[in-house]
Amino acid sequence: MKYFKNYRPLTATPYRCSEAYVEMEPCAALKPYIRCFWGSQGIYLQEAGVMEQDVVVPDTCMDIIFTWDYTNNRLYSGFCGIDDRAVPGSDSRVERLHLSVFGIRFYAWSAVLFSEEPMRVCRNFCGDASIYYSWLVRELGEKLWEMPQIGERVRLAEAALLRRMDLRREEPVFMEAVTEILSRRGALRMHELAQDIHVSDRHLQRVFQENMGVSPKRFASLVRYQNLWRDILTVPGRQVLDEVCLLQYTDQAHLMREFKRYHGMTIPQACALAGKSVAF
Repeated sequence: MKYFKNYRPLTATPYRCSEAYVEMEPCAALKPYIRCFWGSQGIYLQEAGVMEQDVVVPDTCMDIIFTWDYTNNRLYSGFCGIDDRAVPGSDSRVERLHLSVFGIRFYAWSAVLFSEEPMRVCRNFCGDASIYYSWLVRELGEKLWEMPQIGERVRLAEAALLRRMDLRREEPVFMEAVTEILSRRGALRMHELAQDIHVSDRHLQRVFQENMGVSPKRFASLVRYQNLWRDILTVPGRQVLDEVCLLQYTDQAHLMREFKRYHGMTIPQACALAGKSVAF
């Protein structure tokens, strides 16, 4: 799989960095498949009564999340499949806990390479990681209990993932279609995509459902939204009408409507949450 350096999907709060959340780059061999490792820098104290507000936006990724509760001696492992919606979060903590968190954020097209199951029903899934990654839960869960520092966890996770990665599971038609969608920033129509890679629409639908859990049309729409979100935050002076043209939205209203659909809020509200003032 070609590594698209210019495609770096973003969360709703891409500048977030604290003792409870930091991101780390994967090694070169895993960069085409893993967006980042993330989690707490070590064991941190979660105070009771603290209200946390956040929103999870579609970032074209899938996450395995380990949470170690050192106060109650418990381990939780979860898996979040590809999302095509914004999920607002508001959580008031009722217990004072010593926690540690470690996450592996796969690109949506590569999570299947490490999974024990196809991805056909993982759309908007959030549940037990053992359903898809029991091997990883067994291999990392208890070992990482004794390794609270994120750097140590990343090294152990990388070794496990490199041993497990099976590139023979890459389906050529699927990967060719993903490459085309990424290279065109999601701004293409499905009949064009099928013609470009010389397959039928039906076959294209099947391989996307099997390997990613969403249709190629929905994935292209999410990629376009993610490119819009990055442009909003990183391209000074970019105007709405520029993005309408570059990303082939029908008009300004279409752009605004689709952004709000995926982000759950308007562009000014999203920029405020991200902690960046942008005149867009």
